[in-house]
Amino acid sequence: MDSRDLRRTSLLCLLLGLGTIALYAPALSFSYVNSDDFVYVAGNPFVAHGLSFPALGWAFRTGYAGNWHPLTWISHMADCQLFGLRPGVQHAGSILLHACNAVLLFLVLRRMTNCFWRSAAVAALFAWHPLHVESVAWIAERKDVLSTFFWMLALWAWTRYLEEFKAQSAKAKFFYLGALFLFGLGLMSKPMVVTLPCVMLLLDWWPLGRLRFGAPPEGSEAPPPLGAQLTQLLVEKIPFFVLSGLSSVITLLAARRQEALSVVAHLPLKVRFVTAILSCFRYLAKTIWPSDLGATYPFMMRHSRWELIGAALLLGAITILALGARKSRPYWLFGWLWFLGTLLPTLNLLATGAQPMADRYMYIPSIGLFILICWEVFDLAASTDHAQLILGGIWGAALVGCCVLTSFQLQFWRNEETLVSHIAMPKYNFLGHADYAAYLLRHNQLARAEAECAQAVSIFPDYALLHVLQGDIFRLEGKFDRAIETLSFALTRDPGLISARIPLGRALLGLKRPAEAAIQFRDVEQCQPQNLEASIWLARSFLIEGKTNEGVAEFRRALTLQPNQVEVLNDLAWLLATSPHSEIRNGAEAVKLAIRACQLTNNKQAILMGTLAAAYAESGRWDEAIAAAQKAHDLAAAAGQKAVAEKNLQLQQIYRSRQPFHEKQ
Repeated sequence: MDSRDLRRTSLLCLLLGLGTIALYAPALSFSYVNSDDFVYVAGNPFVAHGLSFPALGWAFRTGYAGNWHPLTWISHMADCQLFGLRPGVQHAGSILLHACNAVLLFLVLRRMTNCFWRSAAVAALFAWHPLHVESVAWIAERKDVLSTFFWMLALWAWTRYLEEFKAQSAKAKFFYLGALFLFGLGLMSKPMVVTLPCVMLLLDWWPLGRLRFGAPPEGSEAPPPLGAQLTQLLVEKIPFFVLSGLSSVITLLAARRQEALSVVAHLPLKVRFVTAILSCFRYLAKTIWPSDLGATYPFMMRHSRWELIGAALLLGAITILALGARKSRPYWLFGWLWFLGTLLPTLNLLATGAQPMADRYMYIPSIGLFILICWEVFDLAASTDHAQLILGGIWGAALVGCCVLTSFQLQFWRNEETLVSHIAMPKYNFLGHADYAAYLLRHNQLARAEAECAQAVSIFPDYALLHVLQGDIFRLEGKFDRAIETLSFALTRDPGLISARIPLGRALLGLKRPAEAAIQFRDVEQCQPQNLEASIWLARSFLIEGKTNEGVAEFRRALTLQPNQVEVLNDLAWLLATSPHSEIRNGAEAVKLAIRACQLTNNKQAILMGTLAAAYAESGRWDEAIAAAQKAHDLAAAAGQKAVAEKNLQLQQIYRSRQPFHEKQ
């Protein structure tokens, strides 16, 4: 590379990197947007506390969140170790990785094809296309940009290996092992990169020219037989395919543990196949004309026959065109196979994911389409007059349009509300309506949540988890009969749906049917012995039934699951201090439990302080009981809890008379 070429390459890399950072800079002020961000970072104790040996061990052992990607966990841990839990730092890491990926894509393509401006066009589209906003702006998708970083580095190392191998250099082995090592790091960041060995085979054909078909050009040496060529190329990639196979097995095992996959598992193969065809068509359409982008897309439960036929015909026509042009325009077949091949693991034909399509799934597959488009535009323009002017206009307009749309799309990722309220394809998108309903439910907007959930159910009435969400909304609205009916229906659709049983039990408690509720909570405990919520509600069911001994035993069991669960500590302490049954009461133990609950909340919860006062009274520690009751009153008054404040004043008078407080039978 001469000095002039080095200067323009450096300048373009600088433009790509800084331009990408500037485009995504607004995300530095964005917050965590959904539950996945808390699962991955803010609410994950192994990640949030930074790097440590136990955390590193957890990262390599776990299939947490349905994935095995230890390097992704470690990257989040490193951010937390250095900068704490500030979401802007997490966003900054993803933006920098995306900028690096764009630069690496340009450098790798340039090295493979020796085409400067075509490679630059592909890299710029990759960097600034709005389809990639989700991968960059969503903290939980760090795995996308991180795995692609190693994908690009592996391709660079592979290209260097081939150059050194051709020159019979001793460095060839170093670069081969380097490519294999980087591929392994990519798999440990996200298993999406399992298709890299297949892409390497494509590269052997074009642009590297290691796999040659047909008669050679006149005067050139005839290539070996096709079978011999393929054997040689496959043998050198066996270690890469072995790593892909191991990663695929681990991914399937981790994903099968996720109940979220039930939406896919309940869909017949026909629906998944139709959705795959329509998804491929929509990915193609959104790459060329990016509109109606969103965080979730629907399975196509309803579709026009002509829409399906049209999509299938278009995909088939492009495939035939690419095959026909494989000699004159090999980049058509290369780009098309890159797109379809790298997209295949995400299409849910084997029910390995919870979504039919997502913008993030196009992070790597879009590169194939960008190569096809850019090479074709350059070839067409080269055959006309004023080629540079035409190319500059087309490329400039496309990139400006991408930047404008990316800036617009980026704003939806500002916070959770802006994200879930923006529903792509709302007529079909039951997942989008369900996510928005769940958000409204968490923010106590029950009427709106009910309406959104009803819309989701009307789109896909056979999906049991939607009925669980709807039943929980009814329960919180106090519509216990409708809640029981809806949740029971969900269990008829899927008897193994454990998540329906706790809200069903709580709805039964709302109608004063504790014995039936206890059955539901017991069923959860049998299937999930570590389920703390089920244990707590089973204890409360026993108490409502009058089975005090069983309730105490269940509360004690709950504390073995979570010794510092404040709610359980308080409930058991109150029971041991105020039970009307003398054989249940244990003032000394109640004091210990109540003190622990207060300490965990920095002695600032009026309810907990009132329980401590009752425990002191049961132990005959009257001065401490009076002081604790006074503090409970003061805390409640400061918090505007008038009823609690008045109750503690009344209890304080009882304690002043040297009497403990006991509940009535």
